Amino acid sequence: MNYFNKIFCCALIVFSLPACIDELNVETPDAQRLLVVEGFIDTNPGPHRIKLSRSAKYGSILDDAIQNETNATVWVRDEEGDQVFLSESTDGLYETPTNFSAEVGKKYTLNITLNSGERYISTSEEVQAVPPIDEAIIVTDAPFRLGAEAYARWQDPAGIDNFYLLEADGIYVLNSRPELFVARNPFGNPVPMPKDCCDRCYVSEFSVDTEIHLLKDNNSDGNVQTELAGFVPDDGRRFMERYMVAIKLSSLTKEAFQFLELIKEQLSIEGNIFDPPPAKIRGNMINLDNPDEDVIGYFRASAVSSDTIFVTGEELPDPLPIDQLNDDCRVIEFASTVKPPFWP
Repeated sequence: MNYFNKIFCCALIVFSLPACIDELNVETPDAQRLLVVEGFIDTNPGPHRIKLSRSAKYGSILDDAIQNETNATVWVRDEEGDQVFLSESTDGLYETPTNFSAEVGKKYTLNITLNSGERYISTSEEVQAVPPIDEAIIVTDAPFRLGAEAYARWQDPAGIDNFYLLEADGIYVLNSRPELFVARNPFGNPVPMPKDCCDRCYVSEFSVDTEIHLLKDNNSDGNVQTELAGFVPDDGRRFMERYMVAIKLSSLTKEAFQFLELIKEQLSIEGNIFDPPPAKIRGNMINLDNPDEDVIGYFRASAVSSDTIFVTGEELPDPLPIDQLNDDCRVIEFASTVKPPFWP
């Protein structure tokens, strides 16, 4: 009997067996909408923003969606009893006054009372000092990466456990051709419809690198640190003229560092045997009426030092061809025709 005949016989025996399978009833807990708290305060001028929402239930997007928590009372309080209330600018987004900023050495808690009456509070977060950035560095010839890497260099204070978060924002010039705009008629055919404005915009980007860049000085205490703050990928538009990278170095408490480190580990999961095990990520927000409730998010308070550096397309060893936008440049998110006052 050859190989395929053996397989056929085995399959015939299996399917000839009497069906004696009982129905398996599994009870699953009801899906919960968890409160999500996003935001922080730092030593930069305000406004500082806190976003409140409810997580979506697992399932079809037709059944559920993320919902903003509106009409909440949100305030930040320090250990001396001083407090500042945040106002709701858009649904679920709450902002401090522009004249508010955190102070080094002070401890802050975030307080929330929802429209339903539920009360939440964060654990206390102390603003740790952060050293100034001594130098911002651009590297454009990193292997296997098309774009620019931005590094920060600073002197780490000796004898102190320091925890850092590095981030990079950006602004670039986008030149477009609105006079070449083409629309589609109801039949899907192209129809030239030139626009009068606008052909030059300044586009702002926030956290251009989706990777979380963290550092603790347990193995380099008191040394000069040079660390990656962010990577700006070349997309055919960012380096038309010049790109300004704004590097931020933020201090973290040990607890905030551990929370972000766990988030970073979970984001690195790719589905192989070397991945870290999935973990339940608990933040520092507590429901005063139900302490066992799970709340997503972490309120942190940081000191910040910053620096900026410019990079042009000519500095890239192999820039991508220009990706021409034939439209009003203001259609790009966070694009403005107003030239920043600091722009050279």
